[in-house]
Amino acid sequence: MEREAGVTMRAVTRAVCILGVVAAGAGLVGCGSTTDGEAQPAGGGTSTSAEDGKNSLGLEPDVPQSYDPCTDVPQSLLDAEELRPGVIPNTAHADAWGAQVMWRGCGWVRSQTYSVSIRVTNMTLDFVRKEFYGEGRELTIGGRPAISARRSDRGPEVCNINVEMKGGSLEFHVVRSSSRNAPDIDSCDHARNLAEKVVPTLPADS
Repeated sequence: MEREAGVTMRAVTRAVCILGVVAAGAGLVGCGSTTDGEAQPAGGGTSTSAEDGKNSLGLEPDVPQSYDPCTDVPQSLLDAEELRPGVIPNTAHADAWGAQVMWRGCGWVRSQTYSVSIRVTNMTLDFVRKEFYGEGRELTIGGRPAISARRSDRGPEVCNINVEMKGGSLEFHVVRSSSRNAPDIDSCDHARNLAEKVVPTLPADS
């Protein structure tokens, strides 16, 4: 049991480290050997029997393939939001729970305001409700069910919004800038504002 917990912690730490690199472009966070306040899953990642080609967590074995945030988020939208790439090359692949929870996407930074990773993930909204529903809110964005949730002990500085897709969700992970010049806006407000502009660019059948 101790070995399994260690594997989970290392996996989550890896995912957080990747996000730390994205955020570092705005001088927000670093990447070290800790989870940087990232909350562990409330349900402990309890395995279920794999069925219908899904993994032991009941998730698809890979992220949705119908949308690539790195290329499909319109550049005109990024320019309008004053978002610039957060890492070079601008890509972030992460996994957790022994590579059973997966993310694929890219990160951007709005100077002295916030950093964001926009990622497709195999996490369904049901999975998010079960594992990460701290301060959770049910939303509708672009006509799709969505959930905002805190996955960190950093309060209004960090927010995740997951928007329903076939086989998973589109996730917006926002970290508010720690700059003294940063506007005093909750990270979930930044995330929802951006999600409402990006989600309409998803394919209708995704």
